[in-house]
Amino acid sequence: PASRSATSMPNEQSERYKAQGNAALQAKMFSEAVDLYTKAIAGDPNSAVYFSNRSAAYAAMDKWREALDDAHEATMLQPSWVKGYVRKGGALTRMGKHEEARKAYLKATQLEPHNKEVAALLEQSGEAARKAAEEGKDWEQDLWSDDEGEPDAQQPAGTSG
Repeated sequence: PASRSATSMPNEQSERYKAQGNAALQAKMFSEAVDLYTKAIAGDPNSAVYFSNRSAAYAAMDKWREALDDAHEATMLQPSWVKGYVRKGGALTRMGKHEEARKAYLKATQLEPHNKEVAALLEQSGEAARKAAEEGKDWEQDLWSDDEGEPDAQQPAGTSG
């Protein structure tokens, strides 16, 4: 079968699964929503919307790795669609990957420069990335200090290999 773009005529059965998945997601039946979106994807694996929706269902279950994988797939299938990058940024944020999240939101703002919601997410992720970088520096300092507070250089001669 010929490969279809994300904007082609949707598969009717896949659309039914998507609609059922949306209803399950609204009803907070997240696992069922994932199953239904998975069926929609099986019928039309080139739909960015199905991957994006399943990403949202995984996110609702705190399954951030899966949410990220599906968001990434959505951005690959439809690179000009902001929602895929927003989902990607959200998953990365929850995984503590603030700099990567900032890059996803930056891409989203490049696609929709006047979208205030996306601009706010970019700003928040930038602040989180800066804060994480500062905390990372403190962590590095702690890494090189010894538990007793004495640097290794003060060990008696002949005690190291």
